[in-house]
Amino acid sequence: MRILAESGVESKLPMSEAPRTVLIVDDDPQLLHLVARMLKARRVNILTTPRPSEALAISETQSVDLLISDVSMPEMQGDKLADRILARYPSASALLISGHYQRLPQDSARIRHLRKPFFPSDLIDHLRYLLP
Repeated sequence: MRILAESGVESKLPMSEAPRTVLIVDDDPQLLHLVARMLKARRVNILTTPRPSEALAISETQSVDLLISDVSMPEMQGDKLADRILARYPSASALLISGHYQRLPQDSARIRHLRKPFFPSDLIDHLRYLLP
């Protein structure tokens, strides 16, 4: 079976080894673009949207392995979005990003937290854990 990746590069991987899907949600277009660009080096399908409602709609038609979301957004808080996505996909995980954390919440096996501003290496460390 052949899979055409987002980059347009043909892959001959079997379905079980198909790239995982990362859904990035942030109302800041610059951060949305930055995180997506940082993920391009990994072999993942990247889906992006600035709105949580669109993220929920995407998750109805696309399986999600990792949600990367801003916490403070106009339509819905990122933690509530994560709850809904993780309930739909029990094997998925989430990385919640916020500049408003005084103290970072406790990480769990499926949810990790990252404070803005962050260094690219901080994001990469979380990705290594969440997408081994």
